[in-house]
Amino acid sequence: MEDLTKFFGQKVRQARTSANLSQEDLAHQAGIDRGYMGHIERGTKSPTLEKVNRIAKALGICPSDLLK
Repeated sequence: MEDLTKFFGQKVRQARTSANLSQEDLAHQAGIDRGYMGHIERGTKSPTLEKVNRIAKALGICPSDLLK
């Protein structure tokens, strides 16, 4: 599970930087605490499916795009 959590965090960071969003901006748009978003991107926290959906929506992508 740790590898998947880290992989997911890397995908979120890549999508965020491609969208020219700061971590704080993404967290705000997704309704997630900025500190928690940092944990997600570092792969130290595994988000719920609801949070995955909110992150993807804030990035303007499908949730599945964060798992490819």
